[in-house]
Amino acid sequence: MSLRAQDSTLSESMQNAASEPWQDIDLASAQDSTPQEAPVSEPLTGKEKAGVNLTWGIICILIGFLLVILSIFIWGEYQFFMSMQEIKHGGYEADKTVSLFTEIAQQRSEFRAFWFDTLQLILLNVLFPTLTALLGYVFGTSRNVS
Repeated sequence: MSLRAQDSTLSESMQNAASEPWQDIDLASAQDSTPQEAPVSEPLTGKEKAGVNLTWGIICILIGFLLVILSIFIWGEYQFFMSMQEIKHGGYEADKTVSLFTEIAQQRSEFRAFWFDTLQLILLNVLFPTLTALLGYVFGTSRNVS
């Protein structure tokens, strides 16, 4: 590799030419410019305010419902593990222990399936469509000042 150091850098005349274009700008004809004010919307009307409040209410109900379902799932898991510990330390026969473990596991899966289906039914069929309709109303009725 026989590259010279001067080959890898710009020559002085090229550097001057590369840095001069911004100096060629004619500032004498420049004009002062002030930015336009950002559009501020008018206060919400009664219907618009009611739609916003109703939307926030549905969002709060949605969050509350999710918290209730989450607490039910946590309670179910706690009950499952407590019953497993009870069987483990209960001193039952091997056959009875296996049948109890199987029965509790089946009840756990049925419990989870029931509450998951309930969650899905209420969220997907009631709350999300209602929230979508309300958001469509709120954004559809908002006034755009152009």
